[in-house]
Amino acid sequence: MIENTKLTALVASRICHDMVEPMSAIIQGLEMIKSEGGKPPDPDALSLLDNGVGKAWAKLEFFRFAMAGAMAEGDSELEEGHAVAEKLYSVLKPELKWNAPPVAMPRPAVRVIVNLLLIANECLPRGGTVEITAEKHGDGGEVIVTAKGPRAKLKDTTAAALKGDAGELSGHTIQPTLTSLLAKQGGVELSAHQSEEQVQFIARSAAFKL
Repeated sequence: MIENTKLTALVASRICHDMVEPMSAIIQGLEMIKSEGGKPPDPDALSLLDNGVGKAWAKLEFFRFAMAGAMAEGDSELEEGHAVAEKLYSVLKPELKWNAPPVAMPRPAVRVIVNLLLIANECLPRGGTVEITAEKHGDGGEVIVTAKGPRAKLKDTTAAALKGDAGELSGHTIQPTLTSLLAKQGGVELSAHQSEEQVQFIARSAAFKL
């Protein structure tokens, strides 16, 4: 049983951790401009500000959708998560390839898929590609997120957390643990597999309609 207070604290910690880099760039850019003493801003300072603001906005919008939207209810489409995913990947190393057809699904399930996209990024320390596809499976369907790249790696703790067996909850397992909880809420079965330079996540549900 996961304590709500600990879960909340770790989610907040994860968001703060991801915001450190862009906020540091913004602060550094502002300090460079201040040091100019009223002269025209240094192009490097403006570049730092531009990149920092872009990353901060993309990550905040993602977290608002993927985490703060955890109480979302009703029916939706996979496409609901497309724009926020594209914006997030515009500031990440891997390239996102959205090749999924239209898929109707419960709104919590959309959050599951979007969270899987963030987990897929974390499996690619040297960049690569993250592709999202979907196909029919039995009476329902499945959405496949495939991360390919040099030294692609699925951590054992991540795989366990996606199965709902995270053990001691920590900052390293909060994202897959939250994804697992959302999957249960949305009636989604999750699985993860690793092969050479590739990690694949599959989200399957009878409620997915292609």
